[in-house]
Amino acid sequence: MAYVRKIETTRTKNSKPVPSYQVRWQEPARDEMGRPIPVSPSRPDGQKKQVHLKETFGSKEAAQERCDELNAQRHRTTAQSASEIRKAGDQPFGHYAAAWLESMEVKVARGQLKERTLNDYRKLLHRYVLDRFGGQAVATITARQCEEFLAALVRQQSRQGADGVLNNRLTPATIKHAWSTFGRVLKYAMRHDAIPSNPADRVDFAGKRSTGDHDRFEHHPLTAAQVSAVSNAVAGEVDGLPAYPIYALMVDFLAYSGIRAAENAGLEVGDLAFTTGPARADGSPTVRCAIQVRRTKDRKNGQWVVSTPKSRKSRRTVPLPTWLAERMRAYLTERHPRENEPTAPLWPSRKNGGGYRAAGERYAVPLDWSQPQAMGSFYDTIFRPALVAVGLPASAPADGDTPATRGVRLHDLRHTFATMQLMSGTHFMQVSKWLGHSTFTLTLDTYGDWIPEEDGGAGNNLPEPTAASATAAAEPSNVVPLFGKRSG
Repeated sequence: MAYVRKIETTRTKNSKPVPSYQVRWQEPARDEMGRPIPVSPSRPDGQKKQVHLKETFGSKEAAQERCDELNAQRHRTTAQSASEIRKAGDQPFGHYAAAWLESMEVKVARGQLKERTLNDYRKLLHRYVLDRFGGQAVATITARQCEEFLAALVRQQSRQGADGVLNNRLTPATIKHAWSTFGRVLKYAMRHDAIPSNPADRVDFAGKRSTGDHDRFEHHPLTAAQVSAVSNAVAGEVDGLPAYPIYALMVDFLAYSGIRAAENAGLEVGDLAFTTGPARADGSPTVRCAIQVRRTKDRKNGQWVVSTPKSRKSRRTVPLPTWLAERMRAYLTERHPRENEPTAPLWPSRKNGGGYRAAGERYAVPLDWSQPQAMGSFYDTIFRPALVAVGLPASAPADGDTPATRGVRLHDLRHTFATMQLMSGTHFMQVSKWLGHSTFTLTLDTYGDWIPEEDGGAGNNLPEPTAASATAAAEPSNVVPLFGKRSG
C-alpha cells in the first residue's frame, strides 16, 4: 500500500524550513512481457520480486492525492480476486500476450501460420502495445483505455530513415495491424475466462474503411522500353555503373514473369521446367520454360528463412515468353556453375567487399553462387542507381528533413508484368492466376484501369446528346384542356 512520508530539506520560506513529501510504494518486478518475476525461478507460482518506488512532491496535498490514486488503482486491480489471489483477470496483459504467441507457434508448427507472420505479431506487440499494457491486469483494461491507445497510435510517428529520426506518422496499415494484434490478445484472454468481454470490440474502428485524406500509393508500372533501359543500365551500358549482366537478365525475368521478390529469392534451379515447342521455319526447336513457384526466402537477422508463398493460389506455374525461355536456358548452360544441382539458388548473391573502390569508382563485386540474392540489398545497391541513371524516380525513405520519395519500387516490375499482359489482350482471370492473387476481385481492384472493356473493364459509352428539333414546339399536343380560357 502506498503511503506519504515527510522529508526535511534545507529549503526555507520566510525563515521557516520547507519540507517535501514522498509517496512510496511497492510493485512487482516484471519482465519484458509485463509478467511478475518470481523470487525463485524453480517456483514460478511462488513469491514475486518487488521493486520500491517513490515520487517527490512539494506539497502534502499533492502527495496525498497521488497516494490515494495509487491505492485506488491497487484496489481496482485486486478487487476481482477476493477469493483467489491469482485469479485469471489479475494476470497482466503481458502474460496473455506471451501465451497467445505460444499458441501461434503451435499453428506455425502445423503449417497453419507463416513464421514471418508470427514474427510480425511479436514485433507489433513489443513496439506498440507492451509498454502501455504489458504490466496492467487484463481485467482492468477498459474500452476508454483502448480508445486512448488507438488515438495514440494515430498520433504516433514512425522511425524510418537514418539514425531513427522521427518522420511521418504511422500508415493506416500499420495502425490496423497494431490494433488487430492488441485485440487478438484480448480475445485470447476472453476465451480463457480472464475477462467477460473484449473491450476493444466496443471501440469504433474498422480497418477496411476508407483512409480518408491519406494519399493512395500509386503504382509505377514501366513500359517495355523503360524495362529495357533499366536492364541495360544494370548490364553496365551506362557510364559510371558496374556491369552485372546476370542481374540485368534478372530484371527482365521479374518484369516478364510477375513473381514477387521473396518468390524470386526462393527460386532454385530445379524450379524451371524446360520443354521443346514447335520447330521454327529453319527447323530448330523452340524452347519453352515454366516457373514453378513453390517457396519464398527472406533474409532475417543474417539468416535465410524459407516459407511458403503468400497464399494457396500463390503456388502456381508461370510460363515465360519464348525469347526469355531461350535466354534462361543459355544462362543455366553457359553461366550458372551449379546448373546440375536442382536445389542450387537460381540467382547468385554477391560476395562481401562493397561496391566502391577507395577513390570512389564503382566496380562489380564477385558473385556468390552459394546463397540467393537478397532482394532488398539488390534494390539499394544495383536497381536504384540504374533507375536514377536512366531518369526514372527511385523510392527512398524519409531522412531527416528530406521527405520520403514515392518512386519505382522493385515490386513495380510485378505491376509491369500485369499491365503489359492486360494491355496486350490477355484476360484478367488468366493474369490473376499468373500473379497468384487469392481472388479475381483483387486483380480487378488493383488493375481495373488497365482491363479492356470487353473483359469487364469500365467503359463510358453514353451517346452524344442531340439538339432539340425546331419543329417540336409546333407539333399539336394530345392534352385536352378541361377548362377553357375565359373571354372578355
